[in-house]
Amino acid sequence: MFARVNRFEVADGKSQELQAAYKKTIDIVKQEKGFEEAILMIESETGQAVSVTLWDTKENMERTGTAGPGTLLEKILPIVRPFQKAPPVHKHYEVKLRVK
Repeated sequence: MFARVNRFEVADGKSQELQAAYKKTIDIVKQEKGFEEAILMIESETGQAVSVTLWDTKENMERTGTAGPGTLLEKILPIVRPFQKAPPVHKHYEVKLRVK
């Protein structure tokens, strides 16, 4: 399993709007091969946010992170960008342990 972690700052007073927009993007992401789960965390005091998406393979995760016409990013970024102060910083990780 692999994880994409996006860190960003929520635009002032836009936390609720960001959450609604994030839900819309995940409805789109769910249609992608290999998608497993998404988590959005926001620190209320600072507006710092972290989004984590989990993928079955590194290939499926990387495929969905490419920019360009007709890509997943082209579909979802315009939905959440109005509620972010700056573009997110992306990191990819291999999940070594997951406990439920």
